[in-house]
Amino acid sequence: MASLNEIAKTIRSKLLGRYYKTAALGWFEPKSLHWAKIVTQSNHWKWIRADKGIRRKLLIEPPLHVYQTVLGIKANDPPRGNGTSGYFFGGQLLFDLDFLDKYRPFSLWGIVDAVDRIGELKECASDFGLGKIERVMFSGSRGIHVSFKDTNQVSIPLDKESERWRLRSFKRTRKQIARSIGYWCKGWDWKVTSDIWRVSRVPLSIHGFSSLRAIPLYPPYSMSHVREQMSNATVFSLNQRIKIRTTRATPSFSFVDGEVYGPYGKGWATKLPISVALHLIWQGYAKLRDMGPISIGRWFSEDWQILFRYEASSPSMGLSLKEGLKGG
Repeated sequence: MASLNEIAKTIRSKLLGRYYKTAALGWFEPKSLHWAKIVTQSNHWKWIRADKGIRRKLLIEPPLHVYQTVLGIKANDPPRGNGTSGYFFGGQLLFDLDFLDKYRPFSLWGIVDAVDRIGELKECASDFGLGKIERVMFSGSRGIHVSFKDTNQVSIPLDKESERWRLRSFKRTRKQIARSIGYWCKGWDWKVTSDIWRVSRVPLSIHGFSSLRAIPLYPPYSMSHVREQMSNATVFSLNQRIKIRTTRATPSFSFVDGEVYGPYGKGWATKLPISVALHLIWQGYAKLRDMGPISIGRWFSEDWQILFRYEASSPSMGLSLKEGLKGG
């Protein structure tokens, strides 16, 4: 993936800052049991408390990625595997599957085709007694996250040597379940499920390399319903257009609006919806044309709302934006 020039990085940071200034992210609840982990503009990992002044911290340097621990951990310091002190509470089982090629633009149909795999996972998990699906989420880039509620509630002190066997037992049980389901349902990354220190992308946060956000997907998990919901994966305008120039050959791709764009040859100039243009720029396929940065600079100072879309919200998504996602 090609690196962005300084103008593109500045614009990206401003756009992310504008979004996180008002966005109601879907933090796992209660936030006090989940540490947040962000990737800064300079590609450094940084742990932050998810329940204390989180918005202010996100705005200091708008992050490229926002994650949160999947399982509940009560600790005064960031979780660091065996070196963590405090209490471990367990939680949902997360399954991850990447459907799209890392080095190609986004494909709507690649995600829509995931519904069959979700159904297979649901049946397989039911055979192992995991019950109903708790949450399905588009990751913001290449794949789908599916989580099941774990009814096995635990409270394990992490800094007591005499209790270490309980954590080892929990890990062993998780690994057995994950490997068994991973054996019968091919493609799902069982290592993600078995890793108790795993972090997952925070719902409604923006993926800094795709310009798309991680969004919850609601049942029924049919192709038509998933396709309809995927239009919410972008917060940037699908109506306003800007000029870009491709920096390498770009294959045709289906974006979240259902439209097909491309193919484009290297060095081609074209005018695209802002959301599509940003996706290609952040992926390293294009750059703004000479006058683009000047126009965008004026929009930021005079009418920055034109860069975003606010009309894309279903009743379900509206509820998530208002209250955040429950559970986890």
